Amino acid sequence: MSKLNREFLKDLGINDKDVVDAILDEHSKIIGEVKKELNTVNAKIEFLNQQNNKLTNELKDRDSQLNDLKNSTEDVAGLKQTIEDLQNTNKTSDEAHKNEINDLKKSFAIEKELSNAKARNIIAVKALIDLEKVELNEDGTIKGLSEQIETLKGAEDSKFLFDAETRTLKGAIPGETGMDDPSTKIDLSKMTYDERNAYFEGDFD
Repeated sequence: MSKLNREFLKDLGINDKDVVDAILDEHSKIIGEVKKELNTVNAKIEFLNQQNNKLTNELKDRDSQLNDLKNSTEDVAGLKQTIEDLQNTNKTSDEAHKNEINDLKKSFAIEKELSNAKARNIIAVKALIDLEKVELNEDGTIKGLSEQIETLKGAEDSKFLFDAETRTLKGAIPGETGMDDPSTKIDLSKMTYDERNAYFEGDFD
């Protein structure tokens, strides 16, 4: 993909300064959004790695504790109670970690699905989802979410939160300045993310 700059746009025949500025401004916004999404994903990956390291260290501690108990000279009853207490503590810790990781996986899967559904603001749309009706399948897919997304897309008070699947667009034609007819100016605010990418790639009709 060619680097988007003034020279690139000039080669396409777009010479109107206002149009060029609008395209470059919108391109910068898009790059910022992409970087923000990447930072979110990286933060979640880092959190999972931390949880994995934490669990690994706890398992090592348990092995050490059990070895200490095997070599203990306590009476049998006291030793039995100590082992039982330790097992209960470990079980509670295991369940807490499992739930924490499952919640994170579920949240990540929901946000991915909302992104695929072209949600304009994932956080805002997610707040409208009834998470109690959403389940994370073993294969990582989400159950009970697509129906809610379709409902939100069809509701008058929430459909604006999603990019339209199809739009009628008027844009500048490569080789023309667009100065004679204002209707030929590119309005990137009406383009979907995929349409903007297609335009920058030179595949937009």
